[in-house]
Amino acid sequence: MYNKIYILHEYGANSHYRALDYLAKKNNTELVYREFSIVKNIIKAVVKFDLKLFTKQFINVYFLLNLIFTKNKKIVLGIAPYDFRLIFLSFILKNHKVYYHTSWTCWDKSYFPKKLFVTDWLIAFWERFLQEDVIKIFAVTTQTKNELINNLNINENKINVVYHSFDNKVFKYFNNENIELNFVYVGRLVLEKGIDEILDYFISHQNINLSIVGNGPLLEKVKSHATKYKNIEYLGYITDQEELVEIYNQHNYLLLNSKKVGNWEELFGMVIIEAMACGVVPITTNHKGPIEIIKNKVDGYILSEKKYIKELDMLIDNHSQNLYKNIQEQALNKAEKYTIKNISKKWENILNER
Repeated sequence: MYNKIYILHEYGANSHYRALDYLAKKNNTELVYREFSIVKNIIKAVVKFDLKLFTKQFINVYFLLNLIFTKNKKIVLGIAPYDFRLIFLSFILKNHKVYYHTSWTCWDKSYFPKKLFVTDWLIAFWERFLQEDVIKIFAVTTQTKNELINNLNINENKINVVYHSFDNKVFKYFNNENIELNFVYVGRLVLEKGIDEILDYFISHQNINLSIVGNGPLLEKVKSHATKYKNIEYLGYITDQEELVEIYNQHNYLLLNSKKVGNWEELFGMVIIEAMACGVVPITTNHKGPIEIIKNKVDGYILSEKKYIKELDMLIDNHSQNLYKNIQEQALNKAEKYTIKNISKKWENILNER
């Protein structure tokens, strides 16, 4: 058995590997995080005078150089589709056991998250790497798995669906009785999240309460509305999980009014499963990520993107405590599927030899 498993990611993304970390510790294995976006991080460290981040890049450089002269390390690679840097990474990783981890849901070549230097040759290089050099692919959703099978002809047995997970020791339901209708939004404050529509709705319905958590370009607008209207409250940008749990437990519904912009749509959302674990019923648009988590009108609500506000209004008009409690109970049950312990089982292939 390997004593270490390395996560090689552009920016770390430690929260995506909670379940793998749980599995590793259970099997006396250490999870080590390294990053390959070194130049960007050095620039960021210099601009922000961040000595810790600057020093970290020397560790990353040493690790990458060390890979050239070693072999058989187990490495989980997290890199955006068709990123040209795979050319260099594949050379460094050629003597190691590589597992690819992705949440990307569009593999039909119609859209690339990293467009720089994308050519037919690079696309072919990427596909050959995934088909031949990677031992296993860990896909965050079934949608991702199907896209890889249908567009890259990858054997379905090579792909494991491993959802993101949450820590159920932190995110839990306190069994609070919320009589008033309390809604919460948690996430980036950007246009594609439908913030404008949500704010307008609560301005015209001041008998129900909205709390907003997050940061982004629309921050000042959110703060302004929170100052003018008593039913709208801005709670800040919160990273402390226990504080976030307290907020969730004071609300009934989570709002996620995401809008498709170009080829972007809402993917698998951590905020959804964490909210459900706290007894908050999600109300989302019909994007690929939410529909894989939520069963409409059973453990949450999936609304039409174009009619989100209209359908939200109807949902509120028909709200009853009994209906809400039934759906809340199912949401709590669904959240159990995504605990660290349960999701860790889906990583188990990484412990086995090729």
